[in-house]
Amino acid sequence: MDKKYFDIFTREVQEHLAHLRQGFLNFEEQGARPEQVHALLRCAHTLKGAARMLGFGDISRLAHSLEDSLKELEEGARVCDGPLVDMLLLATDALEALATQAVGGAAAPFDLEAVIAGLRAGAAPAEARLAAALPGGEDTGARVEDSIRVEVTRLDRLVNLVGESALAVDHLRQGDLRLQELEGDLENFLGGLRREENYRRLSAILARMREVRRQLDKDLIAFHLSTDLLTQEAQGLRMVPLALLVDDLRRVVRDLAREQGKDIRFRVSGEDVALDRLLWESLRPALIHMLRNAVDHGIEGPRERRAAGKKAAGEVVLSAHYERGGVCIRLTDDGRGIDPDEVRRKAVAAGLIGSEDAASLNDQDALYLVLRSGFSTRAELSDVSGRGIGMDVVRAAMEQAKGNLAIHSRLGLGTEIRLELPLTLARLAGLVVRCEGERYVLPLQYVNGVVHVREEDVLVQGGRELVRIEGRTRPLVALRDLLGLAPRMLIDSRRIPAVVVRHHEQQAVWAVGEVLGMQEVTVKSLGPQLRALSGYAGAALLADGLPALILSVPELFTPRRLGAPAVRADLAAARARKKRGRVLVVDDSITTRTMEKNILETQGYQVEVAVSGEDALDILAARSFDLIVTDIEMPGIDGFELTRQVRTRDHQGDIPVIIVTSRATDEDKRRGIEVGAQAYIVKGSFDQGKLVDAVETLIG
Repeated sequence: MDKKYFDIFTREVQEHLAHLRQGFLNFEEQGARPEQVHALLRCAHTLKGAARMLGFGDISRLAHSLEDSLKELEEGARVCDGPLVDMLLLATDALEALATQAVGGAAAPFDLEAVIAGLRAGAAPAEARLAAALPGGEDTGARVEDSIRVEVTRLDRLVNLVGESALAVDHLRQGDLRLQELEGDLENFLGGLRREENYRRLSAILARMREVRRQLDKDLIAFHLSTDLLTQEAQGLRMVPLALLVDDLRRVVRDLAREQGKDIRFRVSGEDVALDRLLWESLRPALIHMLRNAVDHGIEGPRERRAAGKKAAGEVVLSAHYERGGVCIRLTDDGRGIDPDEVRRKAVAAGLIGSEDAASLNDQDALYLVLRSGFSTRAELSDVSGRGIGMDVVRAAMEQAKGNLAIHSRLGLGTEIRLELPLTLARLAGLVVRCEGERYVLPLQYVNGVVHVREEDVLVQGGRELVRIEGRTRPLVALRDLLGLAPRMLIDSRRIPAVVVRHHEQQAVWAVGEVLGMQEVTVKSLGPQLRALSGYAGAALLADGLPALILSVPELFTPRRLGAPAVRADLAAARARKKRGRVLVVDDSITTRTMEKNILETQGYQVEVAVSGEDALDILAARSFDLIVTDIEMPGIDGFELTRQVRTRDHQGDIPVIIVTSRATDEDKRRGIEVGAQAYIVKGSFDQGKLVDAVETLIG
C-alpha cells in the first residue's frame, strides 16, 4: 500500500492517543463526566475505523474493546476507579506499540489477548501489565519525514507576505516603465543638441541609464519567477484536493461491502476541488463515517434490492464543487432511504426526545434526529454500527469546521447528505465587475455570460424590468439595488454591461458599471464582525493588491423588496446627457479644425476646438470629453506630447485620441501608437468618411 496512507494513519493515531491519554488522566482528577467520556469514545471509534480500513486487525480489535469499556463507563455500568484508569492507559500504550509495528517498527512486546481481557475485567492482569510496559522515551515511530505541522497564523503571515511581494513586483514594473519613458525623453532631447561636449555628456548618461534598465529587467524577471514559485508553495501548504482522499475512501466502501456481501459501485466527482488542509483533516473522519453508514444502513443486499425492483448493485456517489464562496460535498446513495417514523421511534426509545416533541416534527425535521449523540437505528452492536456515534462524529466535525449539514432522503429511493464548508484560503475563479465605483467578484460557477443591454432591449412588465437574451426573457436588475448601494456613478454610454447569472434552474441579468475580466483569487474570511453581512461570501485581494468583496449569488437571488426599476431609467438619462458624445478638436490651422468640427457636428457630436496643445490641456482641465482629434505639428506642445500628457492624467487617461496629420512616415505612425493614439489618419489621403468611421468605432 502507498506509504502516504501509513503516514496519514501514523499522524491520526498519535492525535487520538494523545487525546485518550489526557482524557484518562483527567478521570483521576475530575471524574468521568459523560461528555468527556463520549468525546474519548469518538476517538476510539475513529481509530478503530482507520485501522480496519488499512487492514490492521489487531489495532481494530483492541480499539473495539476500548470502545466497549468506554461505552459501559458512559452508561454508568462501570465505575471509574484507579485500576480502570491504569487499564485504559495501558491500552493506549498497547495501541501505540501496535501502530508502530504496523508501519514497520519492532514487534509489539505484549500479549494482546491479555490486554483485551484486562479491558473486559476493568483492571490490568499482572502478565498484561508487565508485558505491555514500554521503555520510557522510546521513539515509537510516529515521526513523519516528509511533512510538518505549521501554525495557521504563520501560514497566514506567509500568504500576506506573498501578496506584498506581488505588489512589489508591480511597483518595480511601473518604475521600469517610467524609466523607459525617461530614456525616450532623453533620447529626443539629445537629438536636438548641437554642442558636441553636451552631446557626449548626455550620451554617457543615456548609456548608463540603459545599462540600469537592462539590469532592472533581469531583476524583474528573476523576482517575478521567485514570487510565482513562492505563491505556489504557500498555497500548496494550505490547500489539499479531494483526490488525495479518494483511494482510501474507496477502500472503506470496498472492504465493508465485501464484508456484508453487498455489490456497490463507488463513484467520485470533483476530485480537483481543493480545501484548506486543516478542514480536510477534521472532515476526513466524518466522510469515513458517512460512507460506512451509507454501506451499512443505506444500501440493501442484492436479494432485497431485486425484490424492490432495483439493480443488484447499489451506487454510492461522492461529489464536490464550489458553492456560495465555499465547498459543497454531497454523498448520495440509491439505497433504502431513511424512514422518519422509525427515526422518531428510535429517538424516543433512546431517551433523546419526548414522544410529544417527536410527533410534532415533520418528516424532514425528524431526519436530523440521527445527528443526536447516542442515536442508532441498529438494535444490536457490531464492529461497524450500533453505538450511536457515527453521525455524531459528522455533526461534531461540521461544528468544528463552522460548516452546515443538510440531509434529504426518500424512503425506498436513497439518501443525500450535503456538507457546506467555508473555503478559508481556497482559490476561486471569479469575474471581476465594478459597481458604483467599487469592485466585486462573482464566482464563475454562477456566471452564464456577459451581455451589453441597450435601452430598447429593456421591457417593463408588472413593475419589473426584463430583457430578452437568446430567445428567453429574464429578470433584469441593477446590482447596486441588490447590494443596497446609493447611485453615485453616471452611465455615459447608450449600452450598459450586464452579467447573466444562474442559481439552480433560475437565471437573471445583473446590470453593472463595468466588467473588468476574470481573475483567480484567494478567498479570505470577512471576520466575525462582518460574517453575518448578507450578500457577501468573503473577500479577496485582486492582482493590483487592492481588496474586493466576493458576492454570494444564492443570497442575492433571495427575493427582496427592491426600489423602482432603474436600468432603463439610467440608460434614458445617459441618452439625454449625451446625444453622440463630446469631441475636442486640436489644430493650429483654422481651416482644418473648422472642417473637422463641421464634419463631426453634422454627425450629431458636440464639438469644441483648441488652437494648440497648451490650449487643449487647459480646456481638458475644465471640462470632460469623450474623444480628442489632434494634429501633430503645432507650436509649443505638439500632438505627440499632448497625447502622452493626456495618458498620464488620473481621470482622463483613457480618452481615445485620433491623430490627423500630414506626416506619413512609418516612424511617425509607430510613435503615434506608442504615445497612446487609437487611430492615425494621414491628411494627404484624408476624406471625411475615414474620420467619421474612426470616431464611430471608438465612441459611436
